[in-house]
Amino acid sequence: MNIDVLLQNIVSLFVIAVIIEAAVMAVFSMSSLREMGSKRPVEATRDGLILLLSFFICYKIETFSVFKGTGIAIPRLMDVIISALVLMRLTNFVWNFMARFRRED
Repeated sequence: MNIDVLLQNIVSLFVIAVIIEAAVMAVFSMSSLREMGSKRPVEATRDGLILLLSFFICYKIETFSVFKGTGIAIPRLMDVIISALVLMRLTNFVWNFMARFRRED
């Protein structure tokens, strides 16, 4: 197993996670969505959108794969699902990290 390639793949997914977080939060930070009384449906919609976007990106672009070039042989669909879930988790990590800075202001 080639650990260097695995780490490089995860770092590239992290960069894409930052871009996805910025794009999704640009949509969900509009004033009409901020004024909604219940935040639970908005967060569920946000998570669903991120999951669909992550799956689509990992399915269409083979470069954004966790196990590509590492020597681990798994089926393509399994690699896409794992990569999409990793990308979604990294996006949520970036969102939580940025939320800490927003609360301090």
